[in-house]
Amino acid sequence: MVTKLVSSPRIRAVILSEAAGQRSRENVVVTQAGTALESGQLLTQTGDAGAGTFAMTAGSTGNPTAGTITVGAAAMPGVYTGTFTAATKFDVEDPDGVKIGTGTLGSAFSKAGLGVTVTAGGTAAVAGDSFTITLAVGTLKYVAYTASGAAGPADAVLYNYLPAKTGDTKAVAFVRDAELNRFELTGLDAAGQADLAKKGLIVRGTAGLPTNSTPAL
Repeated sequence: MVTKLVSSPRIRAVILSEAAGQRSRENVVVTQAGTALESGQLLTQTGDAGAGTFAMTAGSTGNPTAGTITVGAAAMPGVYTGTFTAATKFDVEDPDGVKIGTGTLGSAFSKAGLGVTVTAGGTAAVAGDSFTITLAVGTLKYVAYTASGAAGPADAVLYNYLPAKTGDTKAVAFVRDAELNRFELTGLDAAGQADLAKKGLIVRGTAGLPTNSTPAL
């Protein structure tokens, strides 16, 4: 009797280091176009990113306003609450009541998938004033990154191998705060590397050399 050994595609040694716990990773949906995607494939976020609505809480003294609200992969659907601790400072809590950061009027706030700039209105805010941002999170699906960001910037790196398919597949991706092994990435180019760096995904290794480089002491 002959035993046939079948090897499955490996999960590549993409990650040199990542954030504690599972903070660097997210469960994602990847839309495939008929071909297999390798572990280490760069991904671009596409589709409907969702929307947010800003409102000052009734009874607040000040009347700040907000510009465009952006929704990222880590955002939660529901109501975020901002509470002013001073005329120009506020704390933001997610829909579960967990503080995600502190913001300043007139400066961009970007934490946990929520991006917004709150600006002063005609009447200054006072400590205790509050506002809400209600997020409706969209599809936030991913596709394979294309050269020079032709279909959008590189936003993540695929963790697991995906067999050939046409349509949506559930997967795991690295979306923030990790060091990546250049030699295990698929689709990497200069534009993609720059995009990943903005997400805290740092590519280690020098092109043309056989080993990973590390920062000098």
